[in-house]
Amino acid sequence: MRKCVCLMACGVLLTGAAHCGQGFARFITRDGNRLMDGDKEFRFMGANMPGLVLPYDFTVRLPERMTLPTAWEQEDAFKTLDRMGLRVVRTWNLPMREPKEAAQPWHYVLGPGQFNEEAFKTIDRLLALANQYRVRVMLDLTADYGDYLGGVGTYAAHRGKKRSAFYTDPQLREDYKATVRFVLTRTNTLTGVAYRDDKAILAWQFGNEMMGSNTNWLSEMAAYMKSLDPNHLVAETRHRPGVVPLIDPNIDLLTRHYYTSYAGLGKGWSDALRAEVASVKGQRPFFVGEYGPYVDGKIFTRENVAAKHKEFLDFCIETPGVAGALLWSMYFHHRDGGYYWHQIYTFPSVWSYHFPGSASGAAHDEIGIVRGLREAAFRIQGLPVPEVSAPDAPELLPFKDVPMFTWRGSAGAEGYDIERAATPQGPWAVIAENVSDADAAYCPLFSDETAKAGETWCYRVTARNTGGRSPPSNGVGPVKIAGACFVDEFKSLARASGKSDALKLDNTYNAWYAEHLFRVKGNTNDWLGYAVAGPVREVRVTAFFTAGQVNDPVFSFSADGAAFAAVTAQRAERPLQAIPKGDAKKRQVLVTYTLAPPAGMRHVKIAWSGPMALDRVEIEHAGQ
Repeated sequence: MRKCVCLMACGVLLTGAAHCGQGFARFITRDGNRLMDGDKEFRFMGANMPGLVLPYDFTVRLPERMTLPTAWEQEDAFKTLDRMGLRVVRTWNLPMREPKEAAQPWHYVLGPGQFNEEAFKTIDRLLALANQYRVRVMLDLTADYGDYLGGVGTYAAHRGKKRSAFYTDPQLREDYKATVRFVLTRTNTLTGVAYRDDKAILAWQFGNEMMGSNTNWLSEMAAYMKSLDPNHLVAETRHRPGVVPLIDPNIDLLTRHYYTSYAGLGKGWSDALRAEVASVKGQRPFFVGEYGPYVDGKIFTRENVAAKHKEFLDFCIETPGVAGALLWSMYFHHRDGGYYWHQIYTFPSVWSYHFPGSASGAAHDEIGIVRGLREAAFRIQGLPVPEVSAPDAPELLPFKDVPMFTWRGSAGAEGYDIERAATPQGPWAVIAENVSDADAAYCPLFSDETAKAGETWCYRVTARNTGGRSPPSNGVGPVKIAGACFVDEFKSLARASGKSDALKLDNTYNAWYAEHLFRVKGNTNDWLGYAVAGPVREVRVTAFFTAGQVNDPVFSFSADGAAFAAVTAQRAERPLQAIPKGDAKKRQVLVTYTLAPPAGMRHVKIAWSGPMALDRVEIEHAGQ
């Protein structure tokens, strides 16, 4: 990569090509049914990463998660793509404000012809990083199916018209063109390069899953895009198998999406794709815009999903006219530690994939899926699959007087070693090995349960994978310890000192549970007990209840484990939003409980008063 002076942009260090504005020598062009990079055919494996542009939490809609990605998060995403050999990333629609909705920082389109400059700087940064990491970008401009965060129905609503009018009404067509015009002619505030001149862009796509579009609308909009920007390709947007392909002089790429829930795929994805390619008669390249190898217990099972996934990618590689395939979907590390968790709410045990995969994703064989995609990504480019390289250093985030902390993860890391020392100079001792940052969602990743009140410690974290170990993170400390915290995340029931027999672990349909990963479910008279090393200072418990069925548990404490006395908890109740097209009867209420027991208590008991999913228990104590 050509090097030049570095630029600090929005908190991320963009080096080399990102500062120069162009990391690529050429635009991608089309020759018949092939994409070309100069005189070489361009073929790819890639991923959909909707969170690169919009708030990832577009179904659960928890306000604290409805944020644009930060510069650090976007770079983590591109580091992930680069390590996997994925050379194309597809974004999703540009969020649009509803007519009666207050403008949010993540609204790119505020109304017809009205745009949010600060939001578009997120795409400026994305394109700068795409040039730096040499990943081509496919940008979607709106959405039809689902209208998630604003789509064709929102355009219509701003004019007081029916959603169905979007593709035929002259005013709505002009409103959409205003967005096209603003985006395609925009100049990147970081690189100074106009979007229509940016070689990192592979193609413009009209929008996501626009099955309602008609031939006239597609032809009109494709011609308009080409009039503004003759440099870039235009990608079709109708995604259901079996649609008659539109061969239009201004549309360069045709696409289909593949999911087991779609009609017309009874003979399998490969047969369906073969038929689609044959129907085009070599006139256009095809790409798989989305595919989800989700375990459904019918076509895909936990036992066969990795092998069947490989078979499909092999077919894509071996079939002329198939330019590439994009997995739905991948997410990256979270600014506050761990990952983003976008649960696919229509399947019991599927969420967006993370690289390099982890044990928490065993139900859908995440490790097997992402490993297979990485191997295919190099093979489709005619390259040998390289050995995994050691990860970069993680970043340990600060904490106060209880050593329960988290870190910003490192792309490609399989685990982390936690070290502790009495002084910043060391010597450092490893207190935990190969800790995963994919075992907990939106909460601290590690608790040093061996620490004692009155001690002083420094901490640091080192990332590891099969390629080696990273340099250590920054150190945090010295910190004077006020106490330790015992944590139960319910990956198993092994942490409890006692329990009733009917309790069941649950790791399914996590979208109903704010995307938290593990729970234990019980009913009236079920119970769990804990014993900790030192006197309990505070207990914090998170639980979920079906709406209308909140039955607070009974909390009791004991000094000796024999005589227990109940303690009243402080509580905070939070109803969660119903999942789109989900069963409203399953809508959940999240309740958090905080308890301060009498002095000297070392035993805690939680007793169910009705149906309840216990999500997380934290017991802060003095240590011993």
